Amino acid sequence: MSVSATSASLSFTPRPSPRGPSRRSGGVEAPRPGRRGGLQGCHAKSSPSAESLKNKETKARRKQEEYDEVEAAWREGGGLLDGADEESVVRTVRGTVQVAKHYVLLIEQQVFNLAKYGEGEVLPDTHKDPVWVAQRLCMLQKLTNVPPQYVPDMVEQSGAGVLALTPASVLRSMLAVKDLVPNGDASHMVRVEPDLLLVDTTHLAYSGGDVMRTLREMPLPEPCVRLLVTEEPGLLLGKGGLVRTEQLREQALEHRDNLKAICEGVPEDGWLDVRSQRWFTNFFCGYY
Repeated sequence: MSVSATSASLSFTPRPSPRGPSRRSGGVEAPRPGRRGGLQGCHAKSSPSAESLKNKETKARRKQEEYDEVEAAWREGGGLLDGADEESVVRTVRGTVQVAKHYVLLIEQQVFNLAKYGEGEVLPDTHKDPVWVAQRLCMLQKLTNVPPQYVPDMVEQSGAGVLALTPASVLRSMLAVKDLVPNGDASHMVRVEPDLLLVDTTHLAYSGGDVMRTLREMPLPEPCVRLLVTEEPGLLLGKGGLVRTEQLREQALEHRDNLKAICEGVPEDGWLDVRSQRWFTNFFCGYY
């Protein structure tokens, strides 16, 4: 092989780099797309489109309209008095809307389960309507006298059964609670334990009566018994069972002298003073 042929075979023309001229060779690198300072950098983030802004405005308007409709339903039903402060109104309306949104998701899941498994309950679509929910809660508020801002929480705690209550059933339950604790705060009791409104009143009368007799057999003065079931109304439904009953019995025996002291001079149908109530609830009442 000749020298010229060998030289020809070893010679080559360098290929241009896909990244452009090398910086080391003194070439100028072309600006890369998308980099800050590049030809397209100033267009990396486009401003919101007119359609996007319009959608946001429409969504905000619908949300405000829904809020106004729910507030109007509460006011028309008499659940929100004219003297209610703004914070209570906002909390009541938002809580009501949240209840309806919860049932939108729940009903969707129920429909899916029914289609897939062929069984299960599907709640009526009325539960998804915040105005309908407001009307049901307003009725409940007027009959129980629970502050309106706490009524949506009762649904969250005890479920859709609260929305199915009728005026007659609510009144029967409130009377049954009053019979068990004549001078107790029935409104507070059903707010803390909405299940009191859902159980059969005959069952409530028997089970609640048994609980009251059991508590009175302990070294608990009558004012303490009534305060206990007012602050822990689930006891009337047997919540806590025998474990809770024995716990209360042991506490009553341990604090027997203190219980006598705070109840001295208080009639059986009377109430402890604020300081004594605070001491008793700290030691005896369980919040679940």
